[in-house]
Amino acid sequence: MPEPLAASEVGRPGSAPRAAPGLAPWALALVLVASVAAVYEAVRGQGFVNFDDGRYLYQNARVRAGLTGEGVRWAFGSVVVGNWHPLTVISLMADVELFGVSARATKLVNVALHALNAGLVLAFLRAATGSLWRGALAAALFALHPLRVESVAWVSERKDVLSTLFWLLALLGWVRFVRRPSAARYALVALAFALGLMAKPMLVTLPLTLLLVDVWPLGRLAPRELLSAKAWPLLREKLPLLALSLAASAAAVLSQRAGGAVAAEESIPLPARLGNAAASAVAYLGKALWPADLAVIYPHPALAGGLAAWKVVAALAVLGAISAVAALQARTRPWLLFGWGWYLVTLLPVAGIVQVGLQGMADRYTYVPLLGPAIAVAWTAGEWAGRGEAARLAVPALASAALVALGAAAHGQVSVWKDSFTLFGHALSATGEGNALAWRNLGVAHLDAGRPDLALPALAESVRLGPYDAHAWMNLGIASLATGDVEGGAAHLQRAARMKPSDPYVWFNLGLAAAMLGRWDEAALAEDRLTALGSDLAPRLGERVRARQGR
Repeated sequence: MPEPLAASEVGRPGSAPRAAPGLAPWALALVLVASVAAVYEAVRGQGFVNFDDGRYLYQNARVRAGLTGEGVRWAFGSVVVGNWHPLTVISLMADVELFGVSARATKLVNVALHALNAGLVLAFLRAATGSLWRGALAAALFALHPLRVESVAWVSERKDVLSTLFWLLALLGWVRFVRRPSAARYALVALAFALGLMAKPMLVTLPLTLLLVDVWPLGRLAPRELLSAKAWPLLREKLPLLALSLAASAAAVLSQRAGGAVAAEESIPLPARLGNAAASAVAYLGKALWPADLAVIYPHPALAGGLAAWKVVAALAVLGAISAVAALQARTRPWLLFGWGWYLVTLLPVAGIVQVGLQGMADRYTYVPLLGPAIAVAWTAGEWAGRGEAARLAVPALASAALVALGAAAHGQVSVWKDSFTLFGHALSATGEGNALAWRNLGVAHLDAGRPDLALPALAESVRLGPYDAHAWMNLGIASLATGDVEGGAAHLQRAARMKPSDPYVWFNLGLAAAMLGRWDEAALAEDRLTALGSDLAPRLGERVRARQGR
């Protein structure tokens, strides 16, 4: 750890602001928790969905075994669904150990973590600013917004709520470190950061976010000095944390490439990714203000005809205008620069410049980023409330109405996650019939329900709209096998294997198809490939092939 900075080096960080006394903070925290519970009560009757939940939990033999020493070692040494996030995997193992393989229980744990995160937002803002009611408003905007639903109601997004827990603990630890520096307090921040990175690597921007916290609300640096040499001592202080960020970033890219999650350059070229990053940043703000037509999958514009140039220009103009306003108001309203900087910095890892998956944007990507604008809105509302008696009454009334409306909308959005049919049917309704990924997963839902005849048209539409998607071809192959078209199914699976040669599920099904056709050499080759990939599917395929040979 670097030597703690003396207050005289950076401007006095100040003593802790005077906090609101009494039971009010605990009462507000309990209201937050109760509100989250009410919004998400419907998860108790929901099941898994076929979008990654199987690979994370209900089809994952290691996770289904519960919390074991061997499982923990596997979690630290494996890439799961294109990510190295052992803490997330271990937490799912713990769910199974405690509750069995239960979508209801796992989702309720997600809800509990989200409620805890809301309380930590309140605790951080109160500790850093001393303002209880503004902090409570920011925490409520974070907790009750419909854009949070995907991160909470989706089993596979345990990584969001869990990593954010450690993110917020690191923020709280940083406030304590700044007010009374010590090696032990710095080490606690680093530990929370490391644990968060092991839950989801999106947290790599934490050191830069801490620099924003240093400017406001901690007041260690004036906003105008953020890009000057005076910021170097504060940046130097964070070098150990930045080293963790670089290591985690490298591990994330390598893991995603190994898992085949990074889209090929020819599928989505860099100019298209940059244009979509700008357009998505504005679209998220639009959905924050008016959360309509939310969907689990938004097709990438580059894979659906491209993004019009004027939309990119307009998005850049909007981002530039907001940045200019935040900069001009930095001296008198530093929370605007803080909130906007938080949004841009934390959105960067998921902006799609390095494209992971085939989506254009995702609600889950806003879980941390939109907390910055929520804080800016809360502090601006607090300022307006001080402009006379009428404003003191009107602002809380408007804020309460907005929170009720957001909570009601979020409650409705939770119902979308009932099952795969509801989820992907809603996605097609919200985004239009050109959503290849929604068609794919709707087809898989029919396959899982034992209706391959209904799966075929949905999967055929998916590959028509998205011929670049190896999993769509794989599932079309599986549906073809199930309906008796073994030759056609094998051809589809061979195409999937050429597109995604590192995917064990593709090779497993290709081996089955080869066995159905009596092509034993090809079946053995698929088994060897699975063994080389270190997949648990290799012995299962071998058993199936030998059983068919013995008929």
